[in-house]
Amino acid sequence: MNSIPFTIHPDAFIHDCLTSLTHLIPGISAAFYLVDSHLTPTQHLLSGIDPQTHQDYLQSFLPIDPLHPRRFNHLPIVLAALGESGRTTDFYRRFMQPNGIHDMVEVYIRQRKRIVAGLSLMRDRTFTLAERLKLRASLPLLELATEELIPCDPQCRLTPKEQQIVEMVREGSCNKRIALRLDISLSTVKTHLRNIFAKTNANSRTELLSCLGMACDRDYLM
Repeated sequence: MNSIPFTIHPDAFIHDCLTSLTHLIPGISAAFYLVDSHLTPTQHLLSGIDPQTHQDYLQSFLPIDPLHPRRFNHLPIVLAALGESGRTTDFYRRFMQPNGIHDMVEVYIRQRKRIVAGLSLMRDRTFTLAERLKLRASLPLLELATEELIPCDPQCRLTPKEQQIVEMVREGSCNKRIALRLDISLSTVKTHLRNIFAKTNANSRTELLSCLGMACDRDYLM
């Protein structure tokens, strides 16, 4: 496997996923990548792709890629195919054809609905429907591999009640006020907060909000 080593550890599960996929579907090349806060692919892991071809793609063709994650982040899509319309684009004529690529499929991995990683698969002939279904079925494994690289946002592990309490903490509510608003006992509020702190590795309310990337509505929290 040709790879560009960044922060992806050699023992990471994603390596096994790529190996399995390349054996599952004959003749494919693949590129797994993480997606940064600007929805730009980064930290690529390559399989069967020439490093220079990859560099040419990053330097000249990434912005015009019809399967770029930025084009699909707002859509409820986990797999996209190039299709016939994609073969009329500059991207196809200037990048794919010269490199002997006829078809491409993209798998998008999401956390809390946002694309955080992706997998590009390409080869010199069209992907069949059965092959696309196999790729779609591989999504749970890819999600697992991605969570190893990008631990899921702590807030997505909170229960609905815990998320409600976190929002009240952000608003500046004290424990007594939270208990009154939720019609629960003060001890129950404290139990919820202990669980929230444990899940987020926070030691205080301020640290909790910082961990979850939330701003306080008040400078001082009781």
